[in-house]
Amino acid sequence: MKHATLIHVASSKLFVRMLALELLAVLQLCRSNDCDGNCAGTAFLQQHHQLMLQRSLNVSQNVSQASGLLDRILFLTEPWDEAQCARAPWMCAAPFDCLNTTGQVETLQELKQHLAKPSGVNLQSWCHANPTQWQPGFECIIKQDLQGYAALMRQSSIEYHYEIYDASYCFMSGHCENDQVTLNTTVQEAEQLCDERFPEPQGWRSVGLQFPMPSPPFWTMADVKQIELLACATD
Repeated sequence: MKHATLIHVASSKLFVRMLALELLAVLQLCRSNDCDGNCAGTAFLQQHHQLMLQRSLNVSQNVSQASGLLDRILFLTEPWDEAQCARAPWMCAAPFDCLNTTGQVETLQELKQHLAKPSGVNLQSWCHANPTQWQPGFECIIKQDLQGYAALMRQSSIEYHYEIYDASYCFMSGHCENDQVTLNTTVQEAEQLCDERFPEPQGWRSVGLQFPMPSPPFWTMADVKQIELLACATD
């Protein structure tokens, strides 16, 4: 799903590269103040705070207007059928099997209680994703093209004015400085990294699908940890 996995660092790094000219100026300020790399992210976000704050406020206010709106934004609201399979045939084949021919696809309510599979990552949770995430799922899971996946996620972030949240997540989680994850990192390797970062009990293997409500201007640290746990459990 949309927001950030350890593999999703590819998207975060692409975001940073696309804004490299602005970051260079901020890095100069940070060097003069003798601070570390995290300062660059903090200063960058502060620089864009005024520009993005109204967008962030609008997103938050719209999301909180009605109960259940966040679910309707993030998740598929209709059951899978042949017509949807015709639109995205890869979603009805392994490893997703969104028509649930094997009976192993959990309901959304079940996922809210427990997201990961006993074996680890739950790729079938993508069956409940909003249709805008079907193509990213194809790029990320089927083609294993993380560069293409990152480009699609970046495009979505711009379209829905979510850049400030993606940026804050990238820096606050440490993904922007993470050199353990590359464009060649496999799901199995990401699982191992997730086990090291979020061991049980109360780690990523026991989290439920509860997505945090955005609060402007950035995520809180508690929000960031919850998104990381969800990302580990889904892809």
